Amino acid sequence: MFILKRVLSAGDILVLQCTSHFARNLSACHCLRSPKKRSPYVSVDSERYSSLVKTVMSSRVSSRTPETIQAEDENIFGPVVKTQTQGNVFHSAVEDILTSGATQQEYPPDVQGYMESISHVLEDVRAVRAIESTVQHDTLNYLGIVDCVAYYRGVLCVIDWKTSEKPKPFLSNTYDNPIQVAAYAGALNNDGNYKYQVENGLIVVAYKDGTPAHAHQLSSELMLEYWNTWLLRLEDFTEQR
Repeated sequence: MFILKRVLSAGDILVLQCTSHFARNLSACHCLRSPKKRSPYVSVDSERYSSLVKTVMSSRVSSRTPETIQAEDENIFGPVVKTQTQGNVFHSAVEDILTSGATQQEYPPDVQGYMESISHVLEDVRAVRAIESTVQHDTLNYLGIVDCVAYYRGVLCVIDWKTSEKPKPFLSNTYDNPIQVAAYAGALNNDGNYKYQVENGLIVVAYKDGTPAHAHQLSSELMLEYWNTWLLRLEDFTEQR
């Protein structure tokens, strides 16, 4: 069971006082996979809410933060130069090719290598269901913007497109990205605006030099593990507020 402790201001996160036992079993009740609840929302300020999940993720106190990891990378690979604009252009290019169905397109020089990097992954992506779409978990009261929902090699996945200046051949190299994917999947599965459930994930790491991207698949079992981690992270975050 859980106790509603307090509710923060409108648009903020619902604060729950819950035990770790409840958090571990919450997914079985209503989260990563759940009956649909019709909860339409009129509009969402994407600029305000798109980083809400990332804010929770970055609040974790750890000796290995994104900043320390970048510092380590720079010591090994040299200065990492990546702008927000470059990331936006990359995501826009991915969106264009998925919505148009074109196999050959001209891309801005800054993202040409990234698009070459993911070309072999795109060959296995079919039946796109959502792109850059807002998802809302009305019970846990958080929002996020999912990069893509589509079939990858016949399996419906929440897909997260990432860029990296260094090789990330193993899932562990993606830091907390799997938790983020699980958070988005849980929100989508609770959102009445989506008439389907997603139990699998995919993290695609693209490289600027065109090196073939690494595609890390998250099975339903792995997604459940990361979902449980997300619940604990969310609980810690809301307790700090």
